[in-house]
Amino acid sequence: LTYSSFGQNPKEKPKSRINIYSVDSKIVVIDNENLHPGMSPIGIFVNGIFIGNESSMGTVDSNKIESLKVEKEEFKINEKKYYGKILLKIKTDYKPNFIKINELFEKYLTLDSNPVVLQIDNKTIKDFDELIVDEKFILKIEIDKIKTDKNGNQINLVKLVTKTTENIEKANEIRIRGIE
Repeated sequence: LTYSSFGQNPKEKPKSRINIYSVDSKIVVIDNENLHPGMSPIGIFVNGIFIGNESSMGTVDSNKIESLKVEKEEFKINEKKYYGKILLKIKTDYKPNFIKINELFEKYLTLDSNPVVLQIDNKTIKDFDELIVDEKFILKIEIDKIKTDKNGNQINLVKLVTKTTENIEKANEIRIRGIE
């Protein structure tokens, strides 16, 4: 007697969702807009302070987290609906310096009136108006002006680089460039 549950075929190997890349790999197109359709935003709280949606997780030093708790009830903040909470408790020996992203921009940057695209560790952040970051965990801020058309229209690409071990090592690499 054989039994297949959940539509599984025991004779077929399950397909992996993880791509293994090599020099022979074909181009893979990933549409991040439609990667997780229907996903609802989750609110992130650090020591009881709302810091934004799941995009804000990248600005919290994971080495400083003492505990994490997930709550699944819906709630609203500033008329925006969230479909769950991630509650982070930071270790008592670390005091984060939370700052609104727009205040961080005003403190460190001189931006023109062109639109801003924000990246945190190379991940594009779509909804960042109410984002709060830990200023102590920011290693550097890079800004690029990118022309968007032949008329000279531009956007400001603002890249926050956090103080992860990998980012610190990369920032400290010595690159030798020569002219031949």
